[in-house]
Amino acid sequence: MFEEILIFSTLGILAGLLAGMFGIGGGLIIVPVLIGTFVNLGFNSEIIIHLATGSSISCIIFTSLSSSNAHKKKESIDFSQLKVISMGIVFGSFFGAIFAGQITGITLKITIATFLALVGFQTLFDIRFTKTDINSSRPKSVFAGTSIGFLSSILGIGGGTFSVPYFRAIGLNLKTAIGTSAACGIPIAIFGTLGYIIAGMNIKVLPNLSLGYVYLPALIGISATSIFTAKYGAEIAHHLSQGVLRKLLAMWFIGISMYMFFL
Repeated sequence: MFEEILIFSTLGILAGLLAGMFGIGGGLIIVPVLIGTFVNLGFNSEIIIHLATGSSISCIIFTSLSSSNAHKKKESIDFSQLKVISMGIVFGSFFGAIFAGQITGITLKITIATFLALVGFQTLFDIRFTKTDINSSRPKSVFAGTSIGFLSSILGIGGGTFSVPYFRAIGLNLKTAIGTSAACGIPIAIFGTLGYIIAGMNIKVLPNLSLGYVYLPALIGISATSIFTAKYGAEIAHHLSQGVLRKLLAMWFIGISMYMFFL
């Protein structure tokens, strides 16, 4: 177990640094690397993808809390928008995890790989989806929260890829959109984790030290280091141009997507 925690702690350092550099949630980094790690550890192929997404979203509980606290100190969270959208997030993230537990590992893997490819090309060509403003209302926000939570939970991510563009589209400035999105990661991660635990409770082939589809050594190791290294990644980002960062991030997503397609 010590060796595994060492591996996952190293992954946490990498995830924190890259998340800080690229300004994204660590889930897009953690999920594919966990899949490769679990393959090398010899885990049952039927549960590897589910275990990676469940473990990833559980780690986001702690990174989101840390990130949200920093944004709160800078007064960059719109709590009125957060309160409404969280109503949908709670249901969406929980049932997204339950749904993910019912589909096959290969379907889940192809879904994640396709999503990574789309995000990679969107990042590479700097395609933006926030040119058209959305008139915000309570029903629309709840629906948006449900959709964001559902998709994020299936993918094992904190939801920033979806929530930042949404908050920008309803008129929040970029700083507030990012801060509010970071806060949304907390209910996504908590209720997504709960869903993955329940979905995996009766699975016989899970490795020891698993709580449903959450692998505890991964949760402990990654969380313990990623929450501290993200700030150093942000420092690195300040020394690189936005164009270089965007290309590096796009190459990461597209490369990992190809790896997952052929895994």
